[in-house]
Amino acid sequence: MKTSSWIISLILAINNCAVVSAFISPQHVHKPRANVLPSTSQLQVATASPQITQADLASLSEKGYVVIDNFLPRDLVDDLRDDILNLRSEGAFKEAKIGQDSTNELNKNIRIAETCFLGRNRPELLKLGENSIRDRSGGLYDILDNLCDSLSDLSMKDSATPLDRSLNELLYAYYPEGGFYRRHRDAIPNSASVLRKYSLLLYLNRDGWSPDKDAGQLRMHLDGGGDECPPGVQPNFLDVDPLGGTLVLFKSEAIPHEVLNTMSERFALVGWFNRPVSASDIANLGEGGNLVQVGMMAVALALVTVGVTTILGQ
Repeated sequence: MKTSSWIISLILAINNCAVVSAFISPQHVHKPRANVLPSTSQLQVATASPQITQADLASLSEKGYVVIDNFLPRDLVDDLRDDILNLRSEGAFKEAKIGQDSTNELNKNIRIAETCFLGRNRPELLKLGENSIRDRSGGLYDILDNLCDSLSDLSMKDSATPLDRSLNELLYAYYPEGGFYRRHRDAIPNSASVLRKYSLLLYLNRDGWSPDKDAGQLRMHLDGGGDECPPGVQPNFLDVDPLGGTLVLFKSEAIPHEVLNTMSERFALVGWFNRPVSASDIANLGEGGNLVQVGMMAVALALVTVGVTTILGQ
């Protein structure tokens, strides 16, 4: 089924219409930060904020991935892991599903994990506390905003397309002992995930993680295939130990990957930095799809009230 012209008109009109705020509930409005001079302690935190180097960005551009050891200091890793444990105790985590859009489902043959979606101003998280390590000045969200800015510059350089910070996706991932996630791709053509430009993995495991005793490595497949290795092609992959503080970035459409079986609890931050949605994305998504779902995608992305993660349901 071809996408009806009203959907494309809808997204273009909404993106350029001043009355958009009338459709947005207050808790989802992106409010600019007040122009207030930071305190001395805030300046110290900002100065020490983790930064990605130009060499790392060049590696990501050329190879399609980069692995950065000790991106986060140990004390911040421990604080974020405690945040995961607290959110799990509050019932904020759910069993992780697989698939895109309407095919999203629970399948324990492919994935055993729990996830909790994150983001500034998420009501379900704010009611659990407004001064978490995520929200405070110099905390997780500030660090990731800085990282997004650097990646947006890289995206402009490589493809003349910026990133849209308002469409970023972010979640905590918890793998129990025996958890895993079989080979998959992050960006699937003709689905909402096609907006994903760069994937992020930031490991929050305890100090002393053992590759042999704890396992749970990330395996990035470099064989040029999709969800499977191409016929007749020799397996080619890179395994990354999920050591606390390690940051992994890769091009979402280019690197199939998996989480190998874990032998201990495994903690991570997972995210995607997305490009803006276009009318052609909506048209492609509508080919053979559900028109109502396509319309919902258009409104969600244009108004930035629901976001890609909700449409994907992952």
